[in-house]
Amino acid sequence: MTECPHCHAPLPQPPERFCPSCGTDLAAAGGFEPPPPGYPPSGGYPPPGGYAPPGGGYPPPPGSPPPPRGQTPWERRQEIGLLNALVETTKLVLSRPTEFFRAMPITGGVGEPLLYAVIVGYVGLFASTVYNIVFRSVLGASLSQIGMAPDMERALAPLLRGGMVGVIVNLVFGPVFIAIGLFIGAGILHLILLVLASGGRGFEATFRVAAYTEAAALFNVVPLCGGLIGAVFAIVLLVIGLSEAHGITRGKAAAVVVAPLVLVCCCCLGVAFLIGMMGGLAGLGHMNR
Repeated sequence: MTECPHCHAPLPQPPERFCPSCGTDLAAAGGFEPPPPGYPPSGGYPPPGGYAPPGGGYPPPPGSPPPPRGQTPWERRQEIGLLNALVETTKLVLSRPTEFFRAMPITGGVGEPLLYAVIVGYVGLFASTVYNIVFRSVLGASLSQIGMAPDMERALAPLLRGGMVGVIVNLVFGPVFIAIGLFIGAGILHLILLVLASGGRGFEATFRVAAYTEAAALFNVVPLCGGLIGAVFAIVLLVIGLSEAHGITRGKAAAVVVAPLVLVCCCCLGVAFLIGMMGGLAGLGHMNR
């Protein structure tokens, strides 16, 4: 507690220039500092959230908007260059996701993160497509070498040709598929967020997290297991990103991310169960004949 240097009586807060007990001019005695800008607070004393800690500003009152955030390297690419921004953003997302999503702006439009997602997503798609071409060519050569029966070769030929058509479609329309999938995926996540966390801080924050999470698609450049590693890492990034962007707990963010996967698994199990039931009923019908 601050005391008067002359009579040692406790001084009021916020400080006044003259001691209320002895009238000493505290400014002349060195015991008075002018109040910071913004005094007195409009709500009176104490200000909302309490008095400021030493060296800091007032803590935000409950329910206040999130603090202002910085810019990602990608959104500063006019300053640091396109390639450098792409590399730095990807490094931050994959190596320091908590720091990245905590500083990521949650407003400012979806165009910038969408462009980043399309670029890195297409790199991953191109890598997986090339591996797919190599796999199909090796498979076709192996089938011809082992002397497979002509009927089997004719049965597999449409599959191989259809796979090549799919490869070409992916290469040509890949960016469109990535953009559409991103909007659909972010929309599903945000619908669940509306249920579990009252919508958090808006759809744009969810979309930005989903877009920058697309950095995990670069794991597709790793042969064989890259796609699986990327999928698992994308789930981790989504949990961290939604938690930081929407100000929710990791557990609630994990529930938002896992809920669509659980729903898909339940649907697949339900379809498999129905097919099994129909097959069983058809078998019983043949037996009764």
